[in-house]
Amino acid sequence: MTKRPLGDEQSRAAIVSDLDRNLLVEAGAGSGKTHMMAARMAAGIASGKYQVEHMAAVTFTRKAASELRGRFQLALEDQLRSGQLEAAGQVRIRAALSNLERFFAGTIHSFCAHLLRERPVESGLAPGFSELD
Repeated sequence: MTKRPLGDEQSRAAIVSDLDRNLLVEAGAGSGKTHMMAARMAAGIASGKYQVEHMAAVTFTRKAASELRGRFQLALEDQLRSGQLEAAGQVRIRAALSNLERFFAGTIHSFCAHLLRERPVESGLAPGFSELD
């Protein structure tokens, strides 16, 4: 069976190659948005344009954040297995994998709480505050 090319192949290529541009990806459920986002983040790490500790992926649900984190790890591992990376890219991917806990993936609410906890005095909150459900 021959694999038919997707009609949006150029857009998909841009997602993983135009790493210096902000992009808005709008597509239906099951179209591969999470896969492409993980691939973009892994490509950014491999190229040296992104650092895992400076990245944040913000979603609407905890389930989506967990899925994205898992897909990102798989995308990094796939980059290593591909055999297409130069030595420096391999080093960057391995470093990202060993520091994956420094990558933020969470909901909008958890991201805001994270920022406020980093800077409670500047935000006018008591250290150790807790948010309401």
